[in-house]
Amino acid sequence: MWAADGRESFAMSLRAAFPVAVLLIFTALGGSFAQPSGCSLVDGPHNPSEKILRCGDDLAVRPARGTRYKLTTPEGQSLPTGAELDSGALMIEGRKPFQILTPHAIAAVRGTKWAVEVKAKQSSTFVVSGSVEVRRRAGKRTVELTAGEGVDVSGGRGPLEVKRWKKKRVKALLARFGE
Repeated sequence: MWAADGRESFAMSLRAAFPVAVLLIFTALGGSFAQPSGCSLVDGPHNPSEKILRCGDDLAVRPARGTRYKLTTPEGQSLPTGAELDSGALMIEGRKPFQILTPHAIAAVRGTKWAVEVKAKQSSTFVVSGSVEVRRRAGKRTVELTAGEGVDVSGGRGPLEVKRWKKKRVKALLARFGE
């Protein structure tokens, strides 16, 4: 019989191995991840089992463990212009316009490094460098975030409040990406 911490360690190992197993199964079956042409999956910088979608030098999409998202690529184009993020967190680095649609917000960039995280009742956007515009899905007013700033967007209707995030919160978000 395993000790509680042994089961927990085993479960953590399974969770870590699952994405790699899925990748191997799809590859063996000749399947595809519906990744756009011109893009490829590369090993993460801190963990080779972590995969980053890299589209040339113009875009890198890095999901945190357990993230559910779908890239959006306009018909006739080879590179994605956005993502629909259902849960989890994405870190985006790029020089081309890119938009993330969450259940609560739309965040759009014009070249920067930033992260978006979705939880049940809110979506949060944080800018590492550059600038990002954020608005509610059902709203027209946008706020602009610059390096070190973030915004939490819930289903409400009030104005969005841009805040300089505390180091502890930034560290926790970036740790999801091994940074």
